[in-house]
Amino acid sequence: MSTIPRTNALRLAKDIRNIMKNPLHDNGIYYQHDETNILIGYAMIVGPENTPYQHGFYLFKLEFTENYPHDPPKVLYFTQGDKIRFHPNLYRSGKVCVSILNTWRGEQWSSCQTISSILLTLVSLLHDKPLLNEPGITESHYDFQKYNEIITYKSMEHACLHMADEDHFNSNHNEFNMFYPTIINHIHTNINAIVEITKKLKDDNSENDNRVVTTNMYNMNARLNYKTLYKMSTNVKLQMAK
Repeated sequence: MSTIPRTNALRLAKDIRNIMKNPLHDNGIYYQHDETNILIGYAMIVGPENTPYQHGFYLFKLEFTENYPHDPPKVLYFTQGDKIRFHPNLYRSGKVCVSILNTWRGEQWSSCQTISSILLTLVSLLHDKPLLNEPGITESHYDFQKYNEIITYKSMEHACLHMADEDHFNSNHNEFNMFYPTIINHIHTNINAIVEITKKLKDDNSENDNRVVTTNMYNMNARLNYKTLYKMSTNVKLQMAK
């Protein structure tokens, strides 16, 4: 049973009420607090448009300490697949590395931060040039374009299309099942755009499909078969039409 001090519990409850009363859906952010444990929260971020993450569903768990807000929560990342490092700040181990969580250098945590400010920081990571978040990396880096290519493909595959499969979702992300209706609604609403994205990827890579792309950074090896990805999207569209 939690022994969180009353003043800390009141502050956490205030933050919870604030994000529930003022949701961040326009930012692609969805939040649900645990109904039985005040020290646990769950979040989903929908990848912003015109980025490698668009239409992807990125899942996070927030573990608050009894010393919140004086200490930051521990944030864990759960959208994974094929040993891909989806972002420099999102580790394969689930660690989220950002300064306001005291897990990276820069502006450190203060009690002025809230659940909302944490999640807005996380969504800001998902931009169109993610490798720039790696210190010392520029757009001329050997892996820059290859990394974007891998993330664009694998985000659509694992963070979007696989999420539409309820059995797959429940077996891999059952802890986040409160977000599944939102996922299905988003895919249903945007399925034509999703299919069009995969079709364009297929057409743009028609002469160079079904190949393995590797990066020295993070030691990633990814097979990119755009015909298969397009077929996956059309199958999901058929599923949505039932």
